[in-house]
Amino acid sequence: EVDIPSRLVNISEFEITAIDGLNVNFRVVCSKGTYIRSLANDFGKALNSGAHLSALRRTKIGDFNVEDALTPEEFIKSLPSE
Repeated sequence: EVDIPSRLVNISEFEITAIDGLNVNFRVVCSKGTYIRSLANDFGKALNSGAHLSALRRTKIGDFNVEDALTPEEFIKSLPSE
């Protein structure tokens, strides 16, 4: 077992977006330095159960938001012609 040192983080938003059997999807807005895998593990411990991430999708960091991203097709169209 790996000992992960504690650190103070800020969770400003937490929303459970779906529950399907043993799978729980959630959305979190947090401060930099927050380890979401550790957060999931801590939830499992708090529930006297195990928990881990099966997927992680970062949707925003700083001024960058996935909603502003180009699709691959849009990116290709934006390239200068030869």
